[in-house]
Amino acid sequence: MTTEMKKIETPVVDDTLIAQYLEENTDFFERHPQLLQQLSLRHQERGAVSLVERQQQVLRQRIMQLEEEITDLMVTARRNEELFQTYSELYVSLLECEDLPGIMDALQQTFSERLNMPALRLKFFDSPIELDEQFTFAADTHKMLLSKRFQNSHVYLGRLTADEKKLLFPDEPIASVALLLLGNKGELGMLAIGNHDAGHFEPAMDTLLVRQLQALLSKLLPPLLQHQANHHDTV
Repeated sequence: MTTEMKKIETPVVDDTLIAQYLEENTDFFERHPQLLQQLSLRHQERGAVSLVERQQQVLRQRIMQLEEEITDLMVTARRNEELFQTYSELYVSLLECEDLPGIMDALQQTFSERLNMPALRLKFFDSPIELDEQFTFAADTHKMLLSKRFQNSHVYLGRLTADEKKLLFPDEPIASVALLLLGNKGELGMLAIGNHDAGHFEPAMDTLLVRQLQALLSKLLPPLLQHQANHHDTV
């Protein structure tokens, strides 16, 4: 009589189940410490290493990565603090200005000398007094720029076409700009800040500081221009 051997089916355990079990039983290797020395992992540079060694390597790498990230965050924080301080000092200087040349001097000193922005233009669309050519646009040359760059906001950060750069910065190889419309509705004029680096001003950048500057200039310039107009009338 033959005896049929019953085959015992072994349940299939895949990697997912093992990984899930280990995640749910983090003390598994504490209960089976002998496995730590028996298990080995392949390492590209060192060949076979124990699980403990590999864990140590991963931890060291993660610590180095975190240290680099912390260093980057500290550098960024320091840079932001310096930038905030620079803008704060600019606001004070602007509040002390009594005329348009003083406004331009304060802006130039901050952006050209302290922030390494090589080009700065302040242009008015309409003014109660006759201004130098540097403060005005020829005829209606700026209207195309306004309709293209300021559809949804009074601030534009990014790049310009060759014709737009020629309109604002004819003598500078500007690659990226910050354009701020001035006035309650952007009707007063425009402050244009240019940089040689194409990636310096980008649409995704935070605009808090430039919007504060925009708001301050929008309040300071109208009465200042009107004061100069009244002065000219009495002379």
